[in-house]
Amino acid sequence: MKENKFTCRICKNHENNVSFFVKEMLFGTEEKFEYVECANCKCIQIKEIPENLEVFYPENYVSFVGSFSLSDNFIKYFFKKKMAKDYLQGRKTLISSFLQKKYGLSFVEKIKPTNINFNSKILDIGSGNGNRIIGLSKYGFNNITGVDPFIKEDLLYNKKVKIYKKNFYDLYNKYDLVMLNHSFEHMTEPKKVLKKLNTFLDINSFALIRVPVSNSYAWKKYRENWVALDAPRHIYLHNTKTMELLSEQTGFYLEHVIYDSTEYQFVGSEQYSKGISMFSEKSYYQNKNKSIFSDEQIKHFEAKAKELNKMKQGDAACFYLKKIKEIQHIERRKIN
Repeated sequence: MKENKFTCRICKNHENNVSFFVKEMLFGTEEKFEYVECANCKCIQIKEIPENLEVFYPENYVSFVGSFSLSDNFIKYFFKKKMAKDYLQGRKTLISSFLQKKYGLSFVEKIKPTNINFNSKILDIGSGNGNRIIGLSKYGFNNITGVDPFIKEDLLYNKKVKIYKKNFYDLYNKYDLVMLNHSFEHMTEPKKVLKKLNTFLDINSFALIRVPVSNSYAWKKYRENWVALDAPRHIYLHNTKTMELLSEQTGFYLEHVIYDSTEYQFVGSEQYSKGISMFSEKSYYQNKNKSIFSDEQIKHFEAKAKELNKMKQGDAACFYLKKIKEIQHIERRKIN
């Protein structure tokens, strides 16, 4: 690592910033990219944004693949919806407790702080194949739109869930909640993004942004081998300070932060440290039997992640940005 006069694109600091090189390890090309850690706000950002970012999102990119069922049977759907409704409304019953143990709360737990209901209009930006929002529909949410410019074509699963192959800048509707689930770190102009999100929302509505966290335990331990760097796809690695700075400039207030890191921060980083890419046959996420980890190690990583989340040192978090003021007026028009 070396000192770099690079000017931070978030806080404009240019003193004592440190640069380092990161290998592309998701697919294992090992192409190197230079990143810089800002000495002031601790944002980690790629020094030069590649002009051809789309080539780093092939058809087998993780967000675009995977299989899942589109719906549950009526009985399962009924009970999951009841459980979610009780949870969102703060009702604790024996039945709901039983159902939570049986089905889990999934993503419902993360959206509760946004005060939405089943009929709320939700926009998910960077949806990929839609696995997450399909999951929400199984709990009773019935008005979810996703957008992703990198999917092959529109994905119109059912009346509840629609994913369009388009850029969110081309949308002009209003929404009750806007979500960016690990897509914000891929975006080249975060301030511009938040300004656009502001136009989607009414006062006191939320943008839920889930991202890797730059000043985390995993970053400090693994440095250039930290799995969440994901060079060159992750343009910015944020933290509470940078999210507060951006919020203040775009009409939002950072009201709440929930850390939700998993064992992935250790498994992926340990693999990268040993030259094992995410798609290697030795990768834990490709073939557990051929991986370098024992079941005991995985359990340890899972427990460590929970501990770090409680300490606010996990390497991923949910940032709840409440809109507190309008910042610009644009003509709004409907999309199909």
